[in-house]
Amino acid sequence: MIGINIGGVNIVCAILGEEIRIIKKPSEVGFETFAKEIPELGKDKTVVSTSLPLNHILMKYEKLKTLVLLIPGPGLNYSNYGHILKGYVNHRGDVVEKIDEEEIRRILENPGYSNVAIASKFSVRNPILEEEVKKIVLEKFDEKKIALSHHVGGLNYPARINTTVINAKLKEMIWNLTDELKKYIPNFYYLIGDGSISTPDMVVENPSLLYNSSPAASAFGAIFLTGIKDAVVIDIGGYSTNLIPIENGKPRFVNYLDIMGKRTLLRSVETVTIPFGGNSVICEGRITEELCKPIAFGGEKFTLTDAMNCMGQEIGDFRASRNFKEKVDYDIAFQQFISLIAANLIDLNAEKIIGTGYLSPYIIPEIARKAKASYVIPKFYDGVRAIGSAVSRISLTLHARFDTEKGIAIYNGVFEKVPFRVGSIPKDEEIIEAARSKMIEIAKKMGAEEEIEDIKILDSYSFTIVKGGMKRGLIADVTMQIEPGIKPWKKKY
Repeated sequence: MIGINIGGVNIVCAILGEEIRIIKKPSEVGFETFAKEIPELGKDKTVVSTSLPLNHILMKYEKLKTLVLLIPGPGLNYSNYGHILKGYVNHRGDVVEKIDEEEIRRILENPGYSNVAIASKFSVRNPILEEEVKKIVLEKFDEKKIALSHHVGGLNYPARINTTVINAKLKEMIWNLTDELKKYIPNFYYLIGDGSISTPDMVVENPSLLYNSSPAASAFGAIFLTGIKDAVVIDIGGYSTNLIPIENGKPRFVNYLDIMGKRTLLRSVETVTIPFGGNSVICEGRITEELCKPIAFGGEKFTLTDAMNCMGQEIGDFRASRNFKEKVDYDIAFQQFISLIAANLIDLNAEKIIGTGYLSPYIIPEIARKAKASYVIPKFYDGVRAIGSAVSRISLTLHARFDTEKGIAIYNGVFEKVPFRVGSIPKDEEIIEAARSKMIEIAKKMGAEEEIEDIKILDSYSFTIVKGGMKRGLIADVTMQIEPGIKPWKKKY
């Protein structure tokens, strides 16, 4: 089993066989070096997690200005979300009003935008107007910078708008990352924020799925290595620190994840994200959100990692940290960092913590003392994310819509023929079974080998279509998930 975690500082690869092999290299080295050292990358299935989307949003959310184009149709006023366009698709997916191309071109003359989010209210039932608007937007913006809301799924329009804005800010980065990975790893999947496995093509169109990818990997890796079922995982990275509660051998999950104060349609592992890590610069006696490579690794500014060296640790070129020409009050900044994490652990009622990330051995004991909790630091603490990616089993979330009047089914935005007789009104259990069968079919294509049993229905509703006093068919929406988890693995490390 092979897992890769792509962080802002390092790329870590874990190969699980008779032994665990960890290969770690600076992010700037790229994937070609890994491909040369690990011939299995081109052959065996690989699962990739990444903290890049989380870091990207934390650092650049306001800098990346998004042009938001909306097609809400009549009803509520959504002008506080973005530009309202002419056009309307009704709740059945019928086009009631066409778009105005010149109106869109006039809006595109406004300067200063980095990317574009396009959201039609009922695009999950017919995306045609979003696609038509995209054709106009392509005159000014590259496709990598354009996000469409129908790829998100879900009918909650405000939350879908917010999710599409996040996608617009992330899409170019994830598009480029995926292209680079495909050069060297033709057979790979992404581990997304809810612990599911997803295809690269799906993630490129809905990149916010990766927002909590690394925390999900950390949770799975910590559970796999320690066997502990109830704890809080502390994942200390270069750019941020995440606290991930685990209960009964699984991470907690949250629906409608809040990102930058905006409610989204994302389902994700529950995390507390603290915007400080090993690369956080210490200035004037406090830890800041400015990021820089540590002096111990060739940087020019004093960071939390350098503070560790000045307090007796030997990380990288520790002498360079200690000989830094400027006097830094690192003790106060270090305690600020420790106290912040400990306070959050107390709020989470944490009795036991699992430390992961390269600074864990140096920081976790002090955090545990401050939070009055016991702690464990696994043997492969610096490769936990990559290991968690490797051991994650095939799982996925499916949004299915059936329209028996029109004879169509939509699975995660892909249109197919409905598996029922046109005009029929299937029972609820038949609808659930049809969605379940499709989910198993997709999972098998993705490589699931074990029996698929842990299927959870997240949402389900239907209504009968009546026209002229006669029943014409049925529309049903079902969201279900093969629950995330860890592959069965006999070997103990």
